[in-house]
Amino acid sequence: TSSVNGGEDVALAQTAFVNAIAVRPADWALLAALGSALVWSPRSNVSLYGETARVTEAARLGVQIALGTDWIVSGSSSLLRELACADAWNRERLGGFFTDEDLWLMATRNVADASGLLGRLGLLAPGRLADIAVFDGSVNPDFRAVIDAAPQDVALVLRSGRALYGEAAVVEALAGAGCDALDVCGAPRRICAQAELGDIVYVELPQAG
Repeated sequence: TSSVNGGEDVALAQTAFVNAIAVRPADWALLAALGSALVWSPRSNVSLYGETARVTEAARLGVQIALGTDWIVSGSSSLLRELACADAWNRERLGGFFTDEDLWLMATRNVADASGLLGRLGLLAPGRLADIAVFDGSVNPDFRAVIDAAPQDVALVLRSGRALYGEAAVVEALAGAGCDALDVCGAPRRICAQAELGDIVYVELPQAG
């Protein structure tokens, strides 16, 4: 708080705390009352600290939990990998406290809400930006289609309603033939990098970076 060591109290309704390993139940209750959120990064937490934030306490006390990758040095390379890590931790360490839907919401709606962007992102609803990811649900049903997804199970990604990445035939049908081909774990995909990056095509990205 502002009274301790000259600190500044930044816990507000629009605040999201990352990691939060040392937060106690009384603190979670305060954050819940204020409307502050927790960004849970289990892979990075375990790598750096050997444990994660006490997410079951946070959830019981009403704190909204979003899922994040923290940073690439100790975290996941993608949100799908972080979701798989959170799922494993939930099953193996938390006794299945969170449902599949809970985990899915942590990676979708709750992220948008914690970022203050729920009015534009995070829901399939009129007036949103139509940033949409579509997954292959032929093997795993319902929320498991996302939680258990491998990279090749991402069938389509739309950004503002426009095809950005996905199955070759689907992207060609939606965006034409101007997107770059790539192989993702043996699955043919197309990525429309120029729509996002101007004159840079996908194969030029490593050099451009």
